[in-house]
Amino acid sequence: MIFPVPNTMPAWLDGRAVEQQLERIFLHPDFSSSEILKRFLTFVVQETLTGNANCLKEYTIALKVLQKPVNFNPQKNCIVRIHAGRLRRALYHYYNAPGADDEIIIGIPKGKYVPVFMDRQQWLEESLLNKSYEVNRSHAETEPLTFAILPFNYHSANEATRTFLDDLCLQISSALSQVKQISVISYQVVKSMADSYSDLKELSSALRFNHIISVGAQYQQNKSRVNIQIIDCHYYRQIWSRVFDCTITDSNLFEVQDGICQVITNQASNYSGINIKNQTI
Repeated sequence: MIFPVPNTMPAWLDGRAVEQQLERIFLHPDFSSSEILKRFLTFVVQETLTGNANCLKEYTIALKVLQKPVNFNPQKNCIVRIHAGRLRRALYHYYNAPGADDEIIIGIPKGKYVPVFMDRQQWLEESLLNKSYEVNRSHAETEPLTFAILPFNYHSANEATRTFLDDLCLQISSALSQVKQISVISYQVVKSMADSYSDLKELSSALRFNHIISVGAQYQQNKSRVNIQIIDCHYYRQIWSRVFDCTITDSNLFEVQDGICQVITNQASNYSGINIKNQTI
């Protein structure tokens, strides 16, 4: 279920009305048989209504809803995303059966954990716009490839490594922008916004890219180890990686960067014109 996201919070939104709506939703078998789904939806709704929507991150939900330990690592454990998917399906089942005529619609947009609220009329209007978008999108044979280049462990690196990373990321961005059927988000924009998002999907949704190229480097004197990863943002799937060990001098710096960029460009080019959901490099 693709939940349309309204531009503004409904003026009629009332905490008591939302509580009553939750009570109706929880009568549905998908919820009455699952304490986790009830806790999950109750938590994200209450946090949103009390002004804490910005705290609804994967880690917080793992601790508060699923009672995971403080050392929980959302990059290694996808349990929150699994239950979020179950929650979206359960809401879909409810609003397509007993809740079809309800005046308050509660949904969790894909890639996010913050709920949105609509009245019935707003839901219908947004749904029509969303269906129109999906029809137009389905006419395209493939999803456009859009890459973002992001340095890894940038702030903990020394000045020489940060300079090397910046130069390399800028060159990768420039090289990829020359590839037909590939779009590249400005490196400076991605770097400036990355710290504001703890979740990769949230950043990719905000800037509208579907793949990220993570660039890490260790740089000492004239030696460098560069670690490159290409990640599918839809599924958190690492689809390609390579480690480059380089000896760098003043005379070959550009040659080394050109060589790394060429390898990355070749890999990215393999995706051009291919359905990214079914193809692996």
